[in-house]
Amino acid sequence: MAEVSEPASNPTEALASRESVVAYLRAHPELLVEHAELLESLEIAHSSGSAVSLIERQVELLRGRNARLEARLEKLIETARVNERRADHVLRLARALIRAPSLAAIVVSFKAAMREDFDIDEVFIGINGSAYKRHDIDGITPLEPNTPVVRAYDNFIRTRLIECGPIDEARAKLLFPKAEAAIASAAVVPLEKEKYLGMIALGSRDAERFQPRQGKLFLEMVAELVAAAVRARLA
Repeated sequence: MAEVSEPASNPTEALASRESVVAYLRAHPELLVEHAELLESLEIAHSSGSAVSLIERQVELLRGRNARLEARLEKLIETARVNERRADHVLRLARALIRAPSLAAIVVSFKAAMREDFDIDEVFIGINGSAYKRHDIDGITPLEPNTPVVRAYDNFIRTRLIECGPIDEARAKLLFPKAEAAIASAAVVPLEKEKYLGMIALGSRDAERFQPRQGKLFLEMVAELVAAAVRARLA
């Protein structure tokens, strides 16, 4: 009569035995198909304290996996909806800027679009003084050498890299002197990066609205639209 092996008393041996069982089942998945009675007889402890069959446990796992997949799908759908709305708003902005008959109209259209479609609290438009000789259009700041804004953003003007994140009170007052509430974060974007036509700044009361590592595609698109509109009216 064959001897029945005793349970492994050594933890290492027990672990090796468990791993070999798992490996065998993975290599021979047909075992449970051929011995379906095992699926019903095997019991697994449930989080509630009761025992459930292996089939019930599999159903529970599949339900959890489906719930996670549905949540992920819903998130992807919502992201697509947000992107679609944003694309529509960018298109509306482009139409408004193209139709604007003057620099003053560009300022009005741009500020309205940022406020109504993108929930931006404050807008700054600065144009390089060498290209913009007029100083009489409300909402456009000439960027002349040694002016306060140019001195505060000398590094940005030199590198022309988009800056996003919290903004200190001094800079906020320079860019948005007429803001009714404190601006906590801002995005500063160059106009015509290679030629340096100027810069725009978007300010928000929400400190989390603009973050250093956020995506820059939307900001670049807006800046290109504004730059094209301004350049056409300067000609």
